[in-house]
Amino acid sequence: MRYRVAPVLVDLFIIGLAFGVRLVLLGDANIWSDEGLSVWAARQGLLASAEYTAADVHPPLYFWLLHYWLTWAGQQEFAVRFLSVMAGTLTVPAVGYLARLIVPGQRWVARLAMLLLALSRFSVWWSQEARMYIVAGLWATIGLALAVRLRWRPSRSVGLAYVLVSTAGLWTLYLTVFVLVIEGLYWLWSLREESSWSGRGRLLVSWCFLESAVVAGFLPWLVYMFPRLPTWSKQVSFDPRQYLEIYATLLSLGVTANVEQFRWAVALVMLLVVAGLSLVWLRPGQLGSAVRSAPLLVTLALLVPPAGVWLVTTMPRSFGKPEARYLVPFAAFFYVAEAWAITALSSVAGRARQLLAVGAVLALMGLSVWSLSDYYGGRYLADEYKSIALTLRAHFRAGDVVVLHTNDTWPAFAYEWDGDFVATPPAERQDEGGADYFLAPLWRDHEGIWLVLNENALATDPGGLVEGWLSGRAVAGKEWRFGTRRLLLFAKTPGRAATLGDLAPGFRPAAPLRRLTEGDLSLVGWEQPLRRLRAGEIAYLFAYVDRNGGGGAVEVDLSNAPEVRASADVPSGVGTVRVPLTVLVPPDTSPGGAWWQVHIGTGQVLAGPVRLVSLASPGAATSTEPTRILTATFGEPALVRLRGYDLGGATVPGGTLVVTLHWQAVETPALSYKVFVHVTDPAGQVVAQRDDFPMEGKRPTTTWRRSDSIMDVYRIPLRPDLPSGIYKLVVGLYDPATGKRLGPARDDAGQSQPLDQIGLAEVEVR
Repeated sequence: MRYRVAPVLVDLFIIGLAFGVRLVLLGDANIWSDEGLSVWAARQGLLASAEYTAADVHPPLYFWLLHYWLTWAGQQEFAVRFLSVMAGTLTVPAVGYLARLIVPGQRWVARLAMLLLALSRFSVWWSQEARMYIVAGLWATIGLALAVRLRWRPSRSVGLAYVLVSTAGLWTLYLTVFVLVIEGLYWLWSLREESSWSGRGRLLVSWCFLESAVVAGFLPWLVYMFPRLPTWSKQVSFDPRQYLEIYATLLSLGVTANVEQFRWAVALVMLLVVAGLSLVWLRPGQLGSAVRSAPLLVTLALLVPPAGVWLVTTMPRSFGKPEARYLVPFAAFFYVAEAWAITALSSVAGRARQLLAVGAVLALMGLSVWSLSDYYGGRYLADEYKSIALTLRAHFRAGDVVVLHTNDTWPAFAYEWDGDFVATPPAERQDEGGADYFLAPLWRDHEGIWLVLNENALATDPGGLVEGWLSGRAVAGKEWRFGTRRLLLFAKTPGRAATLGDLAPGFRPAAPLRRLTEGDLSLVGWEQPLRRLRAGEIAYLFAYVDRNGGGGAVEVDLSNAPEVRASADVPSGVGTVRVPLTVLVPPDTSPGGAWWQVHIGTGQVLAGPVRLVSLASPGAATSTEPTRILTATFGEPALVRLRGYDLGGATVPGGTLVVTLHWQAVETPALSYKVFVHVTDPAGQVVAQRDDFPMEGKRPTTTWRRSDSIMDVYRIPLRPDLPSGIYKLVVGLYDPATGKRLGPARDDAGQSQPLDQIGLAEVEVR
């Protein structure tokens, strides 16, 4: 009994581990565009989501499942993604079952495959995304296991399960058709092991019947989809060698960026897999008769998916280019191969090789833990559209309309704001005629227009034509700013102008933990978009105060850092008002749990919990000296000093110029500024550029402590058709919400520079 219970406990431990690592920081990342698209489609209902997906590149089953899941579980980030967590976790025992069928009698192959999948960053990543790919991976893994089971131990119940699972896979993702290809090739090859032609014929007929049932189950969707499917996205050229490198890196480490840094580690992992599977191919006599075709099955599972994805993405007007997500459904097969390869190496006579296999397992576990820790370090929930959506819900009235400018991130906005809105049409550059054509009907039909401006609006509308068109016609307006985004309300009529700051009729704010009443003021509501903040971040808080004739002041502070505070005046009057409170949490604030405290007069109440996260250490400070020294400052008085820079990279057409800026904080800026590095021609025109937050967003300027030194790298691609010549390199900072540059920019001599930018060097391109 003890022998039988122990393996079950090991399996349960691995499954529990898989579930746990997929829950870590599940809700602590913003819903990005594709996830927002999933939620938006699920909200539409079954028929509407089917109509939408028929014109897209995915079947509707996942969106239908998500529709019912959101109805029951809610629409917070954690709940939205939990469906994927369950699918990713269930794939772990499914891959164990597949491994036991492929390699019967070697139970540690199955457990090692389960463990590798449980800790795979690639699997964890997509188990924390509200998309269909990990669900398709569950169907693919179960379907392949059932196909193997049917080949050697057929039964009607298993056949029915296979048809249902395979059909569900196709209804989830078209690319799961490659699993059917793997299974078909495996069955055909395994027919060689039948001694009679009649036996081979029966197996072939059985397989054809099963596949016909799968096709029949998928046929209704194909009939519905084909008349509605438009021309797919255009073909995008890509380097096949780079594609294979990314594929190998994804499976080994789950990393897609800067893959060249991990070539040696990936090469060693792949060498391990190839060496182990070569042993499996070379020793077929030691395999049981039931699995003589198993080496081919594993090889097909490794080769067919990347080849199939490459094939469909090279077809004209197809999927575009290979993406990491296209390979998610087939990733589990790699871990079966990896586990089998390690076991095969350890089974070779000789203690040294067994120790090598143990070392390989430990090394793979170490790589997985390292990769996961790096992955979790990048997960953080930011206030992108949350405060905007809360403000809209508080003040939006009948007769208003919401305009999103631009539409680049509309699904992410639609996740936060579930009301109606329109987006400005896509355009490389906004012009007056286009703005008038789009805005005039909206202005005619509505009394108030809400304009949501994201940072992309500066790229398509640098002159602010949309905002200017509305402000030039409005009788009154109001503005809210939240980080890099702005929310503006324009009133067309005096009646709407009189209600700019009023709460929407029937609106009821979320109640505070405890009501506070002091004099004529009472705290009756509290909104807190984020419950986890990084030191140096700006917190946007909203108190709802009921007035009984008088006014006063409302203050908020942190329970463990009373000096971190903000206040706002409440004008005298009657009724409930919404009081925005903006708090910059200093970068040296101690991490840990705390509470926001609201003060009215002498009264105080705990409003909401918050967890403070310490400032990320990478790049927090550096003593490295720049190779090119200069002294330039930005702001009056100076906020930021540029101590110097380094130049590197290839200054040839098609090359990449690498610029390393060495910053020093004079004071902690109150805004998160973006850095621009421009390459300009003799006429001053920008021919190449890179705009980003410092250290790719890891060290926004609001996190800079006084005297901090920041080493900030920018890689600037040069066009392949860039003419040879002498170009100038300039740098500066700007507010991404308004486009206003941080100035004045002063050089070493203290002289103010034109355009609030500092010239660094001349660069010769040849």
